[in-house]
Amino acid sequence: CRCEVCTSEHLRNKRTRASVAVQDGDETILIDTSPELRLQLLSADIRRLRAVFYTHLHADHVHGFDDLRAFFFRDQKPLDVYLLPELIPELKSRFSYAFEPTGYHGAVPQVTLHPIPEGPFQVGPFSIEPVRMPHGHVTSCGFRFENFVYATDFKIFPSLYVSKWRGLIHSMIASGIHFGHHASHSVIPETIELFKRLAVKRGIISHLSHDVDYLKHSLLMPPQVELGFDGMTIDLPPTVS
Repeated sequence: CRCEVCTSEHLRNKRTRASVAVQDGDETILIDTSPELRLQLLSADIRRLRAVFYTHLHADHVHGFDDLRAFFFRDQKPLDVYLLPELIPELKSRFSYAFEPTGYHGAVPQVTLHPIPEGPFQVGPFSIEPVRMPHGHVTSCGFRFENFVYATDFKIFPSLYVSKWRGLIHSMIASGIHFGHHASHSVIPETIELFKRLAVKRGIISHLSHDVDYLKHSLLMPPQVELGFDGMTIDLPPTVS
């Protein structure tokens, strides 16, 4: 629209839909494939992926799926894609041309689908613990990578995982769309409270709506909490086993 944030010239008010890359050395896991995925990958100079994880299948998190075909061009092997098991039929249906002989003659994404297990699992050098979170009428999946957590599109973060993960998280990115009320999304005050309950050392709020002005509302954040922005990078300290 033509609101103050949408017309802002400040780069941190110019937001694409959220995808996140988690990197360990030369290995990269991508979380979600936003509609702007191609531009995001080019901007971040990401050339290879170990795997893709999906939080859920709402359009703003999945409709860049077709751009995954570029990785098959380079490596000539299917890309491993992880999602909640009950979502696999929907992904296959939505992008049927990639999974069924539809008569489509163009290149398609070459992927191997894997169900996210209920407990911790390993992908390459990454140790991952998933968490199921209610998001309106669907379930979203958050991910803990040792001392980093990514959780988006949830209304309630399960208390069991607050107890399990409290004090173990250095940095956490979590969604908080604005300062008001929302039936299926955590809002900024609720996300800040979640960071406190988890004793997160650095909390970053993402999935911001155009009701949030980066410059103005950053000033309202408590210590150790900040607003996310496109192109943001986070360096994590090594974990101690």
